[in-house]
Amino acid sequence: EREIVVGISGASGASLPRRFVELAARSPEVSRLHLVFSESSLLVARSEVGDAIESAKDWVASLDLPRDAAKRLVLHGNEEVGASIASGSYPVAGMAVIPCSAGTLGAIANGISRDLLQRAADVCLKERRPLVLAFRESPYSLVHVENMRRATLAGAIVAPPAPAFYVASPDMSRFLDAYCVRVARLLGVEIPGEAFRWKGSRAPRRAR
Repeated sequence: EREIVVGISGASGASLPRRFVELAARSPEVSRLHLVFSESSLLVARSEVGDAIESAKDWVASLDLPRDAAKRLVLHGNEEVGASIASGSYPVAGMAVIPCSAGTLGAIANGISRDLLQRAADVCLKERRPLVLAFRESPYSLVHVENMRRATLAGAIVAPPAPAFYVASPDMSRFLDAYCVRVARLLGVEIPGEAFRWKGSRAPRRAR
């Protein structure tokens, strides 16, 4: 059983962490999901999801989760720098920052730990645990590129939420699911449901 940290920063893309948590909480391989929200992430959620989301508890209550899956969620205040996930002695399988804003990427890439989200990410890097950064920005400036390079050299996996077009769908649901499944695999966890693996051509063509 694995425990995973999910950091939710203030970048646009509020549907990404919602779907990831809904899927990962159902995985029999996940015993706990530790959630930590940046202050601006709830502002984005109110804008992109619904006005009723005033707090992290409101965010969790709005998810589509059965009771047994909801019990796996653990909320941490971003100011709680003494929380369990702020220490390398607390064993977690890894962390996903989803979405990851440019400011959060810059802080992580440069070892700045001003709050629990950034500290938990720093812990994953120093303990050599998987850290997936769903960097949500486009186009990239040279500062973004440099910070992605620095984060990668430090051991993070920068995985911008680019849609998998081979899972073509009339809406965003399968795109979201395919991306969330991929993030989970990068953390060493399988999510029940569709595998979203590239099937390729049925038979290789012979060279002429």
